[in-house]
Amino acid sequence: MAVSFNHTIIGAHNPAESAEFYRAVLGAREAPNWGPFINLLLDDHTLLQFAPAPVNDAIHMAFLMDDAEFDRGYRYLVDHEVEHWADPQMRRPGEISTDEGRRVYFKDPSGHYLEMLTEPYL
Repeated sequence: MAVSFNHTIIGAHNPAESAEFYRAVLGAREAPNWGPFINLLLDDHTLLQFAPAPVNDAIHMAFLMDDAEFDRGYRYLVDHEVEHWADPQMRRPGEISTDEGRRVYFKDPSGHYLEMLTEPYL
């Protein structure tokens, strides 16, 4: 069997609010919940599990998507006035990067640093 990424647990101040944010921005699908987890499934079958936890150190996650999904997710960010940047240093607010594909950086409701991109780094 080849190695692939299966799931990650994302600590959240409010797991339901965070899960809804990821569902709306990424188009993730609802999955059965269990234990303390609110679960979402990405198109590649990666499971995102949101659990109540203090968020002391934010993590970074990047999501590769096609142009149509990027447009949909970016439209959500703009429509809901989610602060976003074209660069990871947060020096170009309200923009997207178009250097190699398209990229945008933003934070989820718990402060985790997210990235949507249309071209992989490798």
